[in-house]
Amino acid sequence: MRRLRDRLPTEARGRVELATYDETLRFNTVFIDGGLCIMQPYLQEARGVDAPTFVIERKPNSPGLFHVFRHAYDSLWERGKPA
Repeated sequence: MRRLRDRLPTEARGRVELATYDETLRFNTVFIDGGLCIMQPYLQEARGVDAPTFVIERKPNSPGLFHVFRHAYDSLWERGKPA
């Protein structure tokens, strides 16, 4: 990922942040523009392409899965080490 970030145009590099953490992998999460979450669980016996992918939209002023996964992501990010 660092190599990919380093290949981006100079003005785009600052928009890609990477961190590592030393905890069990549970989900692959990507947040897009603060309103969309792409989440895929890690399944021990399945290849990545065989695991379901969830597209979760943020609903303002409404609890839901977006906020659950945002909280999980933010919690890990705070404990992570910049890469």
